[in-house]
Amino acid sequence: MTQEQCESAVKALQNAGHYASHVMGAPDDHGVWIEVWNNDLGACHEFRIHDEEIEWWRTQNESEHDEFDPDEIVST
Repeated sequence: MTQEQCESAVKALQNAGHYASHVMGAPDDHGVWIEVWNNDLGACHEFRIHDEEIEWWRTQNESEHDEFDPDEIVST
């Protein structure tokens, strides 16, 4: 995963209401961590999501930009 892919996935996760962040473990080890609150335990747990999940969330962020927005039409 690249930094850009992870940052795009983080943005999509945050837009969906999740607490997520981009992390870099080693120089070429980019990843996404997501925080999950457990009401029964009263605690927050952090998980690193898999590359496949990063890719899926990244596409969700990109698809938001593909939607038709009539306000973006510029008349010449």
